[in-house]
Amino acid sequence: IAESEVEAAMKRVLGDATIGQLIDIGTGTGRMLELFAPQADHALGIDRSSEMLRLARAKLAERGLDRAELRQADLYALPLADGQADAAILHHVLHFAQQPGAAIAEAARVLSAGGRLLIVDFAPHDREELRARDAHTRLGFSDEQMIGWFDLAGLAPVQIETLEGGALTVKLWLGRKTGDLLKQVMAA
Repeated sequence: IAESEVEAAMKRVLGDATIGQLIDIGTGTGRMLELFAPQADHALGIDRSSEMLRLARAKLAERGLDRAELRQADLYALPLADGQADAAILHHVLHFAQQPGAAIAEAARVLSAGGRLLIVDFAPHDREELRARDAHTRLGFSDEQMIGWFDLAGLAPVQIETLEGGALTVKLWLGRKTGDLLKQVMAA
């Protein structure tokens, strides 16, 4: 699937309303910040790789995106307090994660009640060569897996989109934090 098609779908799903505090988890080159920081009051991109953050910093400065901040951090220990973000994005990050459910739970932790988490990743596939060639840990995710992790993290599934047509099917999962503290405590 062309990245332009994926980005257009993401824009449809998130809408064009002001976001408030946005966090892009695993920001890489900062592309999601390029797309969504203009509609955020404040945007934070985090990545574990200092090299990727250097690339993102140069790219964002070149485009004059002064609302975006970049920090080195791990997706399992985000540098935000509980309930601090209004929206979080995990764009093609989870297939590298050893513990995708833990990453989703950590993203949900930093979301305010009603906050949204958008995950973009692959549907299940059998392309084993991606493990060796591109260091993919997971070969995609089913809707049932994602909904299960959402439920454990206190997120209600809002929208699921499937983008087919390429060698790999891309999925978009949007969840909204329910604010059910008992469920969040039980999942921890």
